[in-house]
Amino acid sequence: MKIISVREMRELQEKGGVDVVDVRELEEWFTGHVPGARFVPLAQLRADVRGALPNDDVIFVCAKGGRSATAAQLAESVGKERVYSLDGGTIGWVSAGFEVVVPERAASSEGVQGVSGEHPVMGDEPALDALVAVNLRQFRAAQGWSLDDLAREAGVSRTLLGQIEIGRAAPSIGIIWKIAQTLGVPFSALLSTEARGGTAVTHRATANRLQSADGRFLSRALFPLGDPHAPEFYELWLAPHSREDADAHRPGTRENLVVTAGTLELHIGRDVRTLHAGDAVVFTADVAHSYVNTGRDECWMYLVMSYPKV
Repeated sequence: MKIISVREMRELQEKGGVDVVDVRELEEWFTGHVPGARFVPLAQLRADVRGALPNDDVIFVCAKGGRSATAAQLAESVGKERVYSLDGGTIGWVSAGFEVVVPERAASSEGVQGVSGEHPVMGDEPALDALVAVNLRQFRAAQGWSLDDLAREAGVSRTLLGQIEIGRAAPSIGIIWKIAQTLGVPFSALLSTEARGGTAVTHRATANRLQSADGRFLSRALFPLGDPHAPEFYELWLAPHSREDADAHRPGTRENLVVTAGTLELHIGRDVRTLHAGDAVVFTADVAHSYVNTGRDECWMYLVMSYPKV
């Protein structure tokens, strides 16, 4: 690991081919990030280091330099040889006179610390890692799976699965999909809380979000996770020049998708469709499909998922 200055980081960026990874928390990311960086919080990185870092030549960035140094050590532990930590972090970047990129939706996110100046009002939803931990234990026990059995069938390391089950690792979207498919339960079943009646409000600032291992795809549930009769309704975000691959869902699963910002290239098996802001599509999602953002702008979408009646 090498600790580098802002000037050295700029030189590496100008040469090209370097992967800049911001390991702060979501509310910090919304206050502004180094141009070209992607978002992978430190807890997410710990949960799946190899999945989050597909390439070498990685510069880690945090607020001041402490968490980025930890991230660099994690990268080295899985064999990455060219890893760097930005000395002074984003604070040093701004102090040197360089601008940061503020995510498009941050300015309208009520209560996000650093954007509105107010601390977020804490919601009553448990953290996703805690929800997944409880539900995973229950489903695994009910079906008589051992950790070794589930790890082998899902293609997830036993160590990572054990950490998820005790709430010490934040699973990525891909990992949750693998577990759900192996257990034969809907994706949302691993995220569910006890169903509640009446009116339920989900505040953007305190909402639980799931992300891909590389931090370039984000999903926020917009429906009560404890209600088995509710449709699954998600807000999706895909970073510029990014791709998210989805395995085939169970037979008869349908996705209704509308793009609200940017451009999406949707791959459904061999069929490819290009969608612009305002375009909508409905398709059968029981084949492998991919969401691709080939442009320079962020892509925002809303997705409704429906499963066949059994």
